Amino acid sequence: MRKLELIFLFWFIPLLFWESVFESHVYRYDVHHSGIYRGDKIPKLDKIRWKFKTNGTIYSTPVVAERTVFFGSNDGNFYALDFKTGKLKWKFKTGNTIETSPVYFDGKIYFGSNDKHFYCLDARSGKMLWKFKVEGWLMSSPIIVDKIVYFGSGEGVLYAVSALDGSLIWKFKAQKAIYSSPAYYDGKIYFGSLDKSFYAVDSKTGKLVWVIATDGMINSSPVVSHNTIFFGSHDGKFYAVDARSGFVKWKFQTRGQITQTPAVDDKAVYFSSADGIFYILSLNGKLILKISLDAVSIWSPPIVAGDYIYVCVNTATYSGVYRLNRRTGDMDSAFDLYHRAFASPIIIDGILLIGSKDGYLYAIE
Repeated sequence: MRKLELIFLFWFIPLLFWESVFESHVYRYDVHHSGIYRGDKIPKLDKIRWKFKTNGTIYSTPVVAERTVFFGSNDGNFYALDFKTGKLKWKFKTGNTIETSPVYFDGKIYFGSNDKHFYCLDARSGKMLWKFKVEGWLMSSPIIVDKIVYFGSGEGVLYAVSALDGSLIWKFKAQKAIYSSPAYYDGKIYFGSLDKSFYAVDSKTGKLVWVIATDGMINSSPVVSHNTIFFGSHDGKFYAVDARSGFVKWKFQTRGQITQTPAVDDKAVYFSSADGIFYILSLNGKLILKISLDAVSIWSPPIVAGDYIYVCVNTATYSGVYRLNRRTGDMDSAFDLYHRAFASPIIIDGILLIGSKDGYLYAIE
């Protein structure tokens, strides 16, 4: 093999390894929103590698691509940071708060702002490529499938927009706002609405496939796993629904609203309720474990990495990130935060990234 070819391989193979293992291009790792980190490096929550200050609360869960961390802030700016150092690469100003998590696709970054525009930027420069106008606030994090961007809006519309040029492909009207992030599986888009209904629509046409009613608003984003849709409702119930038929396989009742997105792996379902309890259920709805903290606590959406659950905990007197053993429920370690964190954490290459109400994005080892 020639010297030039060897040099190319030594450069290219590590790059492929980075892109396949150390990136998260969409909210909660995939278009199914599994919340499962599959890398080998697990953060111990020992120390901060870096932190970056914005001027607003960070509700946006970051994504990582091209060795860059992308996220929005309630200061109205969208940021791109160097993953290793936390140094600013560029920022883009919108006309209102940004609460959505972005999605990365083909060298571009996509996100919604509460200035009622959905944006597409060049990921390397931050230059705007197109924007799409809606009539309501945008708090639904987008996904991209087959070059189509899907996201919900405050006027109760689920949009399907071309990822290439921002042209409208179709839209589906619910009765009230859509704040949950849609999930994709087997040619269908799944999402909940504040109208207390959960929908499945055809991804190509936007035609309704099925709908089920709950007794509470739904802003929990769904997770798709094992041909089943998992989501929570303000009625305090956690639902498992057959992805194809809409048949409710089982429901699990808690004593509080369920507003956060669950995590689902091959073994169990992980979620929290406003009753202050973190639940671990089997895939057939049987209680495996419950972890009680405090009746007034607020838990962010959990993620699972190896034998551990990572979740942000907020009580009247404490805010921090907990690392819980998913087999025993014991707290293995914790990292204290200066203020509340509501976004979902993510782990990339052994680093946990989380935004906080104090305006900082933290990278914790």
